[in-house]
Amino acid sequence: MSWDSEYDIICVGSGVGGLSAALTGAQQGASVLVLDKFHLIGGVSALSSGQLWPGPTHLSKAEGIEDNDSDAQAYINHLSQGFSDPDLRESYLAQCRGAIKYFTDTIGLELQVIKDLPDYYYPAVKGSAPQGRFLEIKPFPATKLPGEWASKILTSPYGDGFSYVTGNEFVSMQLKGGEHVGTVLQRHVKADERTSGAGLAAAQVYAALQRGVKIQPSTEVVDLVVEGGRITGVIARDASSSSTKRIRARLGVLLATGGYDLQPNMVRGFDNLINAGNMTIPTITGDHLTLAAKVGAVPYPAHPSALTAIFVGYQIPGEIIYGKPTWRLLLPGAPHSFIVNSRGNRFANDSFYPDVSAKAGRYDGQEQGLVNWPAWLVFDHNFVEKYNLLPAYPGQPLPQGIAVSSDTLRGLAEVAEIDADGLLSTAERFNGFCKTGVDEDFGRGSLPWGTIMTGDYSLPHPSFAELAKAPFYAVKLHRVTVGVPTAGLPTNGDGSVISAAGHVVPGLYATGNSAAYRDWGAGYNSGVANMRGMLYGYKASLHMVKEAGL
Repeated sequence: MSWDSEYDIICVGSGVGGLSAALTGAQQGASVLVLDKFHLIGGVSALSSGQLWPGPTHLSKAEGIEDNDSDAQAYINHLSQGFSDPDLRESYLAQCRGAIKYFTDTIGLELQVIKDLPDYYYPAVKGSAPQGRFLEIKPFPATKLPGEWASKILTSPYGDGFSYVTGNEFVSMQLKGGEHVGTVLQRHVKADERTSGAGLAAAQVYAALQRGVKIQPSTEVVDLVVEGGRITGVIARDASSSSTKRIRARLGVLLATGGYDLQPNMVRGFDNLINAGNMTIPTITGDHLTLAAKVGAVPYPAHPSALTAIFVGYQIPGEIIYGKPTWRLLLPGAPHSFIVNSRGNRFANDSFYPDVSAKAGRYDGQEQGLVNWPAWLVFDHNFVEKYNLLPAYPGQPLPQGIAVSSDTLRGLAEVAEIDADGLLSTAERFNGFCKTGVDEDFGRGSLPWGTIMTGDYSLPHPSFAELAKAPFYAVKLHRVTVGVPTAGLPTNGDGSVISAAGHVVPGLYATGNSAAYRDWGAGYNSGVANMRGMLYGYKASLHMVKEAGL
């Protein structure tokens, strides 16, 4: 068979998973090619907070934070709810600890603990911790990148705050009265110091280029090459032409193309969502599932779709990003606001997005319908003046066409088509909770992670303030995917893809959101998606190199 070019390892996708595999392979002496269909490098993880959740590590220990694997394992075990593979679940913490140490000490990534940021479910779930398990990249100066590479790496198109503020800076502002994020944002932007997912992508690209990794954007992998039942290469097409090239992978091919957010049939079938919006790049189309089907690997839903990390959010009419209509995710819980269903009733802890998302998808056996969907964010003018909805900043007018409004709550119910009596009763009861700071119905404000994200610590009760100042507003919510899927390719502890017959597909690997969440099962915590990408990219390349005897 003739080849246009040859490498040891080919990584399909340039997010944290693909780049982690590339870095590991190159460090071990392999020649590595990274291909990405999008014209910018970094994948969905570059749009994210960039957080990693490995559990206790040498970094948390160095900060003097007391933690242990037993507690962290109890936390994971509870969140998995029996849906995970026991071997993968029980090896996760030790494997993550080794991967993090490899990337800090051997590769040289400058990671840091996000101090004072608790696990999602602290203190409600056994084994949860008040801090120490979240990591992030330190601000990375993009000026270190050679040539035009700084302009080839994704930064968030949804606002500089997503790419130029660290988790530590945000938490410090919230809890300790630290420097305002607006100030640090301006400083980081001026110096082009990238943070969060954009900073992690920039740091990984820099390290990859130092090790001779070839990174090629605007290149779609359209097929896998199979010889004797083994994956031996890919067929790739450059966006600038219709011609294809056959590229050999002597050791293996890693699929790290993300989820399937831009594939409506997959979102409907796996995530059970109709007309869902998304906040990803336009190349997240389930390519890993299409490619792997050729060798008998089928999508594996690792948990109920109601427990997938899918947000609620809103759409701004006419807003186009990357040439497609886009949506904005909502982290609920800001004071002067709550979320209701069509009966005007609150139905979840609306200061904690996982509870809102899970209960928005509740299907009632008696009514034969989604009892909490559609849903609305309801707020008053105090909310607009103090917090607002992006891309508008506090005090600016709401984005045009996003909301309906009225000078009274009853009038708002009428124009929004929400039950008026239900909404008035809900507002009265919620305003009563604002006096005590105790939500007797759904526990709003009881989980510190949610309060840190959206609370106002200048108030007596950070998650509570009355709806009192007219006009009143209602925004009809959408379900919004952010690249974290319900289904992925089944893999083992080395990242090897497993066929529907239960056999390893030689030469084929998957990581990150392309791989099913068999290690975590039903539960989710911020940082898990990125950590899984890093971990199994690392493990896959180590396995390829070991198998080849390099």
